[in-house]
Amino acid sequence: MKKILDKLSKIPNDKLLHFFWGSVLSFVFILALGIKGTILTFVIAIAKEFYDWYSKKGTPELADFIATIIPAIMFIIINQI
Repeated sequence: MKKILDKLSKIPNDKLLHFFWGSVLSFVFILALGIKGTILTFVIAIAKEFYDWYSKKGTPELADFIATIIPAIMFIIINQI
């Protein structure tokens, strides 16, 4: 158990924030739009990374995009079970 906690503690806060907001967005959009709400989560995640790229106020990263959409993918998988 300690090994798992050690690995989890090494996840950067930025990625955890992307995961958190991806969870919130996915939950709300799926609740409102059904499974199609996941598409909106993907679009917002892509838009955020493009905003970081064009505005130069942040660093666009593929890992940020992935951390944001993982909750949506999890909701899709759970919905299929």
